[in-house]
Amino acid sequence: MRYAAATHVGRVRKVNQDRYLVREEADGVSVILVADGMGGHVAGEVASELAVTTIRDTLVHNLQQIQYKARLVEAISVANSKIYKEAASNDLYAGMGTTIVAVLATAETLYVAHVGDSRAYLLAHGQTALTRLTEDHSLVNELIRRGQILPEEAATHPQRHMLTRALGTSPTVDIEFREWPWRPQDVLLVCSDGFNTHVSETSIAAVLADGRDLVEHVNVMLQLALDEGGHDNITIVVLVNDSSERGSGE
Repeated sequence: MRYAAATHVGRVRKVNQDRYLVREEADGVSVILVADGMGGHVAGEVASELAVTTIRDTLVHNLQQIQYKARLVEAISVANSKIYKEAASNDLYAGMGTTIVAVLATAETLYVAHVGDSRAYLLAHGQTALTRLTEDHSLVNELIRRGQILPEEAATHPQRHMLTRALGTSPTVDIEFREWPWRPQDVLLVCSDGFNTHVSETSIAAVLADGRDLVEHVNVMLQLALDEGGHDNITIVVLVNDSSERGSGE
């Protein structure tokens, strides 16, 4: 696989509560995780770290095709329980939680599970527009769905950071899952909301389609988010379905 990734604290926050993981398992399945923690003091970074490490450790064995959905849902559920129990047992971590986007990428299919408002996008080869593979579990997205606010109002809404679902804030969690075709030269982008809040989908697609190498893609997109204020932590992971170069990372 070919991939590039970056995470940045941004221009306002003092601590980076985002975590990510990209790895290729022995059977050729790529695992991509992005978590955006929330909570005071160190709680947010604890939650996101617990999510990534727990999901990673739960997924490492027997990723057989028939099990992909079950394995993803199981791994996220295990992480949810672990974060919730840790928060309940330590006052410093009370109320902590995290978003999660977890992707298993085979040669032909993306298996995507998520909770919260971190996102996954697909830029299909030869296309100029992104397809969003996740739907934000947030108050403003719910208001948009109900027709109470317009999509363009979401970025400045006073409750734009309020989630309707998060990992670790309750004993159980509703995990959204979908499958998507993943063809040669398709590009997957997984990011925290500190990126997509500042950079439009049109701008993202323009960068991903302009022929640069992946590291430059990520660096350009990171700078775009910083130039727009960098008000939150920023995490960007880009993966290309390039079977001829599988096993090499950038």
